[in-house]
Amino acid sequence: MRVPELLMPAGSLSKVRMALAYGADAVYVGAPGLSMRPDDVTLDLADLSEAVSLAHDAGRKLYACINILMFEDDLPLLAAWLEETRDLAFDALLVADPGAMAWVQKHRPDVPVHVSTQMSTANTAAATFWKTAGAKRVVLARECSIADAATIAKESGIEVEMFVHGAMCMAISGRCLLSAHLCGKSGSRGECKHSCRWQWQLVEEKRPGEALPIFEAGGSTFLMGSTDLCLIQHIPLLASSGLASLKVEGRMKSEYYVATVARVYRAALDAYAADPDGYELDPAWVAELDAVSHRPYDEGFAFGYPVDRPRKLQAENRLMTTHEMVAILVGRDADDYRLNVKHPFGVGESFEWIGPAATGGSVTIASIARDGSPTERSHCGTEVTVAFEGDVQLPDLAVLRRQR
Repeated sequence: MRVPELLMPAGSLSKVRMALAYGADAVYVGAPGLSMRPDDVTLDLADLSEAVSLAHDAGRKLYACINILMFEDDLPLLAAWLEETRDLAFDALLVADPGAMAWVQKHRPDVPVHVSTQMSTANTAAATFWKTAGAKRVVLARECSIADAATIAKESGIEVEMFVHGAMCMAISGRCLLSAHLCGKSGSRGECKHSCRWQWQLVEEKRPGEALPIFEAGGSTFLMGSTDLCLIQHIPLLASSGLASLKVEGRMKSEYYVATVARVYRAALDAYAADPDGYELDPAWVAELDAVSHRPYDEGFAFGYPVDRPRKLQAENRLMTTHEMVAILVGRDADDYRLNVKHPFGVGESFEWIGPAATGGSVTIASIARDGSPTERSHCGTEVTVAFEGDVQLPDLAVLRRQR
C-alpha cells in the first residue's frame, strides 16, 4: 500500500541531513528574507545547493518556502532570489501570494508550485481554484479536519498536504498581529516573538500599577497558549484519506527533534503500509514523541472544532520532555567517534542512543579528546573524539541523549 509522503522541516543543512537519514520522504527549507521563519533558520545559496543534492542523491525531495506576507519592497528580493537559484532543481516552491506564484511560473516554469497554509485553503472550491491557476499542491489551513482534507483531496483533484505534528498558533491559521503590535515583528513575516505565550497580567483601568496575575492551573496561565499537534494515533485514518503529504512543523527545532519525530512517523507509516489490517499503534512511538521538547499534545482541529471542550486547544506555556540531546555522531575514525556536543558530558557517563531505522541502545564514555588532547569533560558547541566502553557500533548521525 502506498502511504502519504512524510515531510519534515529543516532549518539548517545539518537538519536536512538528519531528516533524510531518519526517514523523511521530503524536506522543506526557507529562503532568506522570504520565508515564514527568521533568517537564522533559512538556507543560503551554498547550503541550498548542497541540500538539493543531498535530497536527490537519497531519492528524496526538497521544497523551498517563499511564503511571507509579501509587500512591494519584497519583490526585488524575490526576483533576485529566483535568478540566483535558477540552476537549483527544487521539487517545489511554497508560495502564499498570487504575485509570487505568477513570478515563479514565469521565471521558474520548471518548478511546481505548492500553495502555503498561509493562504488558508479550507474547501474544495478554493483548492480547485489553485489547481486551475497551475498549483500542484495545497497545504491546508490548520483548521481543516481530516474529513475535510479527504473531501478536498477527492473532489478537487489537486495534491493535498496536511499538518500532523508540531507547534500550533493560537490565532486562526497564524494570522495574528499581536507580535507586530507589541514588538514591531510580524508573524506574517516570519518574525513572531510568541507574545501570546508571555505571562500576562490583568490591570483595571482606574488602578494603574496594580497588576493581578492570571492563574488558571497549577499557578500558571494559559490565557493564549496553544497545545502542540500530534496525530500519531491516527495514522490509518491519515494514510487512507487520500492525502499526498503529512507535514511536521518545526524549522526552528533541534536536530534531535527532527530525528526523533521523523523516525517515529516513518516507523508508523511503514508498519501501516506493510500490514494495514494488522496495524497497531506501538506505545514506544508515543513515548519517543514525549522525549522531545513539546507542549501538551492534542489533536488540534483534526476532528473538527471541539465545541464541547474548546479549551482543549489551549495549554500553559510549559515545555516538557523526558530526555535531552547530548551529542550527534558526525564521523568515525576506527574505534573513535567524532561527536558534535550539544550538552556537556564527562568520562564515565552513560547515555541512550538512537539512530535511523529505529535502532538504539546505550553507551558509556571511556575517553574524550579535543584537538588531539585528552580531557575529562566536553563543552557545549565543540567537537570531540570519544571512545566507548565495550564493542559498540553506532550508525552515522546517531544521537546520544540522557533522561531528564
